[in-house]
Amino acid sequence: MRKQALVVLCILVFAVFAGSAIARTAGFPSKGKVVPGKTIGGVGLTDTTTTVQHKWGRNYKVCSYCKKLTWFYVYPTGEPLGAAVKFEKGKVVSVFTLGSPAGWGVKGAMMGDPVSNVYDLFGQAGTVNCIGYDALTIKVGASTMSFYTTGGTVYGYALTGPTESACQ
Repeated sequence: MRKQALVVLCILVFAVFAGSAIARTAGFPSKGKVVPGKTIGGVGLTDTTTTVQHKWGRNYKVCSYCKKLTWFYVYPTGEPLGAAVKFEKGKVVSVFTLGSPAGWGVKGAMMGDPVSNVYDLFGQAGTVNCIGYDALTIKVGASTMSFYTTGGTVYGYALTGPTESACQ
């Protein structure tokens, strides 16, 4: 009986330890994979606020000056880098990077890669002139995938719904 109790106790301790380790690793990604027309860092258009909290956690700041509910997820050290999610009626209408977080991107057009890589991957892209940068845009279904560029390099990404500007 004592051996069984000890085994059960060991299993419970392991389960609590493993669960806390999983909880620590869940949340805002250190590197965000871009899937054109689908997701940025695992967050896609029409995800709900609850879904975004489940995927990226609750460690965000609410934008006080934005017209639509916007959450900023920023890394805790260094310069303000990260990503943001904009909502309308409780659903994502835009997800975009903030600054140039290293390791984010799509294979072939990663952060810091030359703009020519975007053209090599996707062919002709539209161009939207934003304040201080350009957005190379590609329509994917009803969404727009934008590659933010400056100085001939990719420095950010945005996935926007049909009512949103490529400039975030």
